[in-house]
Amino acid sequence: MTIDYSVVLNLHNEAPYLKRTLRSLAHAAEFARHKGLTSELILVLDSADEATREWVEKANYSEFDSYKVLHVSNRSLGLSRNDGIAAAGGEYVTTADADDLVSYNFFVQMHQALLAHGPNTIICPEHVCSFGDRTYWGQYTSSEDVTNIMLFGANSYVSRIGCHRSVFDNLQFVDARGGMKAFEDWHFNCEAVAAGYRFDVASDTILFYRQRRNSIMTTSHGRIIPFSRLFMPSVFVQRCADDYRRIDGRKWFDGFNSERMRQRLLASDVILESFAAANYIEPKIDLELVRRLNVGSSKGGPLSPGCAYYEAVKDLDDTQFTDVVLFPFVSKGGGEKYILDVVKTLRKLDPAKRVLILCGEKYKQHALHLLPEQCTFIDLYDICSRWQLSDIHIITLRIIQAVAGASMLHIKSCPYAFSFFERFSAELTNQAVFYYFSNAVYPDRGVNFTDGSSLYFISEFAPNLTHIVSDQPASIRYAEQRLDIDGLKRETLFAKCASDLLPDNLKQFSPVKRLLWASRLDYEKRPELIPFIAARLLEFDPDIVLDVYGQSVFVENGNQLATIPNVAYKGGFAKFADLHAAGYDALIYTSRFDGLPNIVLEAMAEGLLVIAPNVGGIGEIVYHDKTGLLLDNDFDDATMADRYLDAIRQLYDNSLDVDQLRKDALSLVLERHSEQAYMTRVKEIFHLADGSHE
Repeated sequence: MTIDYSVVLNLHNEAPYLKRTLRSLAHAAEFARHKGLTSELILVLDSADEATREWVEKANYSEFDSYKVLHVSNRSLGLSRNDGIAAAGGEYVTTADADDLVSYNFFVQMHQALLAHGPNTIICPEHVCSFGDRTYWGQYTSSEDVTNIMLFGANSYVSRIGCHRSVFDNLQFVDARGGMKAFEDWHFNCEAVAAGYRFDVASDTILFYRQRRNSIMTTSHGRIIPFSRLFMPSVFVQRCADDYRRIDGRKWFDGFNSERMRQRLLASDVILESFAAANYIEPKIDLELVRRLNVGSSKGGPLSPGCAYYEAVKDLDDTQFTDVVLFPFVSKGGGEKYILDVVKTLRKLDPAKRVLILCGEKYKQHALHLLPEQCTFIDLYDICSRWQLSDIHIITLRIIQAVAGASMLHIKSCPYAFSFFERFSAELTNQAVFYYFSNAVYPDRGVNFTDGSSLYFISEFAPNLTHIVSDQPASIRYAEQRLDIDGLKRETLFAKCASDLLPDNLKQFSPVKRLLWASRLDYEKRPELIPFIAARLLEFDPDIVLDVYGQSVFVENGNQLATIPNVAYKGGFAKFADLHAAGYDALIYTSRFDGLPNIVLEAMAEGLLVIAPNVGGIGEIVYHDKTGLLLDNDFDDATMADRYLDAIRQLYDNSLDVDQLRKDALSLVLERHSEQAYMTRVKEIFHLADGSHE
């Protein structure tokens, strides 16, 4: 016998609902038989409980022309659907779940729609009415009315589909288990769009969707679909370019009149008959539901996630990146510069490397000139803030999965990266390097508190990390004292710092009574000490001038220094060499917390004496009375200013061998921070050979 359509019914432990479910399917099959259609029922029992197995054995399937019972042990709805479809003998196949009902005309209308639209169209019911623990009404429509771009953020169709069996020669359901994954039906629909199939509806059909307290719809909050080929940049842009232009900046579709649709439903004889037939089987299904529910549309899904993703990937191809950097933003110095130096060196060692930089926090003007050559930069904050900022983490994940699934992640300490890992670390398979420089310190009424966000990140995500890399060993020791991380590689990579000077060629120290402060005018660098130090200097020697260079990463705040008589605020600077270190007697460096700051290294490399506090990793380069003047730190500004003044007094009262301090500092920089030493350490840490073409 030729079978027109096969119904693949998946079961697990739904015995309490099967009498109603099967009766609904049987009524629809019987109606189809009157229209001349033959059918078969494929029952797929996936690790079914005893009650479900017994019910299936005793049931009457006479309304179907044939039936088959399959026993599988997949414990996966997707894989079990595949097994049922493989056993189906019908020209057309439709899926079914064990606790739902359908309108009596379901198979007839589905078959007519399939004949009308051809084998490249997948058919869904026109209406879905949920009942039980949660109630809603949804109207579904064709691919021409629902944009493909919407599938990035929501399922535009339903799990109950019908199609020509040839569709399954190209598409299979996936096993949507593990990590945060769910929604094999949504994934299947994405794959169908990626493969070029379209969707349409069977007019006046209804899926009566039972909502249970433990159903996937009520337990899947925060879950995502497995990665789909639709999200590959080349596919997504091709399938969604027209949608993006059509949307024209809107975050939601408009124009659907809910009340008009409700009145049409209530006036429809077919809808009335469908509800009456369903109500006879399941009294919980009542036309009063329609009178009380808002009527929604598949056109009402979110557009923002897909549009933001489209903007993020529109200039990408599917070529894979080898390294991905997660930054808050690209500033001129600090941790960003350090990590960019690492990435540049990796490219120098292996020119085939492709680097992707993703930024996820607000910043006015990125220092793009610092980026390595052949690097792709995407400002996800800028893109997502124009659509929906909360989508930034799922977009980050999909980009990595699409074009960097085997890449190494380079993670800068920042809320963007931390939040991303909090949400999606279970879905990542990448090697990951966390760059750990320092812990922020905040005083409160004389008590110092340490910000533990970086340490917490290491503690929570150590299994997802391959390395911790720091610019000095002090931070590594700090983590080791507090965490059990013996299984995690910890590496010190001293920042590189070039110098054309040699210790024996340094000019003899000759005081000019000018001191230099050069850094960021941000909280970390403690710029509020400048007026205190200046006041002490004014009393000590009014001829000494303190030149201040720097800007804030976020706001301009140098104007507060303009009224101090012995301070000259010079504004920002691009690089330390522009400050002409030879015109100063010493660098006055202030900081609340730190790693090993570049500015200190650069000052030593220029032969300039450094006076700095013993915070973070500064003591790893400024050895007191050996390579500079290292001050015991105190969070009281007046006390700290006194300590700076004591050091400056020594500078000018001839009690120091300034030249020897400068020479020893330069020697240490040349030995430990040279290009060659840096290159050697990068090769050791990342296990690379020298593949440069130089």
